Amino acid sequence: MPLDGNEIIRQYLDTLAAEFYCQRYDDVAYLVVGTPYLYPNNDGISLYIEELPGGQARVSDGGETVCLNLWKEGFDLFRNPQAMAQAGEIARANAAEFAAGELTKTGPLGELGDIMLSVIQAAQGVAHLRYLRPRRYLPALSRPKPPAAPLFRQLETLFAESSLPYTPAAKLAGGSGQVYTVHYRLAGMAYLQALNPSQPARAKAAVDRAFGMWADCNGALSRDRKLTLLNDETLTWKAAHIHRLNQVSTVVKWSEREKLPALLAALS
Repeated sequence: MPLDGNEIIRQYLDTLAAEFYCQRYDDVAYLVVGTPYLYPNNDGISLYIEELPGGQARVSDGGETVCLNLWKEGFDLFRNPQAMAQAGEIARANAAEFAAGELTKTGPLGELGDIMLSVIQAAQGVAHLRYLRPRRYLPALSRPKPPAAPLFRQLETLFAESSLPYTPAAKLAGGSGQVYTVHYRLAGMAYLQALNPSQPARAKAAVDRAFGMWADCNGALSRDRKLTLLNDETLTWKAAHIHRLNQVSTVVKWSEREKLPALLAALS
């Protein structure tokens, strides 16, 4: 008998759901949710969920990724500017926020599952910063060049230099009714999603998420108003991934980012 894909997925989700647990304390306003997802040291990731006015919810890691997990492993994120910058970039790549050592995301209650997953993925990514090698500071005359600024900071510098108005974390409604958070809305005419996976193994998942979002928005936006930026400085993208994204969006490589102003000018 051939395997039933839907049954396999159902069994997997049932197993996953059984590993979650919830607990509410009388003296706090938030709900504590234990998840089956793990930090690199096998500690479980917990989420702190607070209901806000207007049908909104705020999900947080409670600062545990930085203040408990990394600190317990002897890694002081706050004393490593490179790691701090990377933590912010990891959070933004997952449509979350990183401030004062806490990972958070706020959104509608109807999108709570997606919001929780964003914070979980951001927490796992930031926790892996523990593997950064300690920097050995050299004498001033032989000190190497500083590392390049994180991708999103470079992008916003490019927008500013090109006089491109932009709105970060822009909302976009799909035909299914799902509301997506896209990295940028540019000049009020186009949306840009930047794919910057930390590891090659995560490229396919990033492509699949972007494809699903853009495909759902086909009715609202033409292909040339949906831009997918691929960071090709740290990753060689497969031709199949580029072809898949080109079906529903205009793909621009980071090494060819100078094309962005011209693409937007053609839309006006």
